[in-house]
Amino acid sequence: MTDLDELRRVLRDRESLAPDPAAVLATATRRIRRRRAAGVAAVTLTVAALGAGAVGLLNRGAPAATPPPATLATPASSAAASEASDAAKVPPPAPAISLEDKSWDLVFWAVHPGFASLHYQQGQKYGLEIDVQDGTAPGSVLPAKPTSADQLTNPKTVLWQDGPRRWIRVRTAKPVTAAEMVGLLAKIGTTPPVLASPLKSLQVPDGLKVATFTSEPETNTLVLCPDLKADMAPLDPGCFSMFVFLTGTGESAGGVDPKDPLPAHQSRKLGGYTLEMNSSYPNKAAALALLDSVRLTR
Repeated sequence: MTDLDELRRVLRDRESLAPDPAAVLATATRRIRRRRAAGVAAVTLTVAALGAGAVGLLNRGAPAATPPPATLATPASSAAASEASDAAKVPPPAPAISLEDKSWDLVFWAVHPGFASLHYQQGQKYGLEIDVQDGTAPGSVLPAKPTSADQLTNPKTVLWQDGPRRWIRVRTAKPVTAAEMVGLLAKIGTTPPVLASPLKSLQVPDGLKVATFTSEPETNTLVLCPDLKADMAPLDPGCFSMFVFLTGTGESAGGVDPKDPLPAHQSRKLGGYTLEMNSSYPNKAAALALLDSVRLTR
């Protein structure tokens, strides 16, 4: 079963939320996280790319060239690295948006260049998702966040423009009236979410950027890649993927899939957590150095 097949299966199982891959990024990753880390990373990168409109990332059939081995940053390059953008920072900053309502619990947030998603639950019964996307908004988008019920045609899914080339979508599986949804939207502010996940830091190799980062209370998924291109596979052989989870709650990488773009699987225990790192074989030494540089919050 391919990563996309697994994603579709998860979507079918969770039809209480809208069947748009970007809309159920959190739920899909939570369900898929018991698969090997490379699979998780491929799905999150694919889904985030769909949310950002980069449909070309789904083209996984093209043969991939063997990348040159990556090298970790040296002390001489540390000054230049400090001047780089947050694209190389791990963990990356949380998205500057959140739902400030204590009746909803934040269970997941994810970022990808041009895309961010937050997933909330209420009483383990209803879900609410906030997606922030760069690019051209759909034609049904409102010019600004709605403030009155008569602006909403479908209160369970609301889209509005939040800048010249940024738009926000909020949707929920909970039955809500237009007035109730407007009340929820009023509680969405620009404070970044706080979610104490285990990954504290790691040293990012030169030339790589954060392609996908996901944060849950006891889990992190990280994908580091060279500059993303529209025609590259969800996991280019130049990428690294890492999965941090509580020991005993996830599966090991297992055997090698001949179609796996990152077939070199390495893992280790750190405190009560397991770290899984996936890379191409030429980058196996750099992947091990990445594992050595990991620091956890607990």
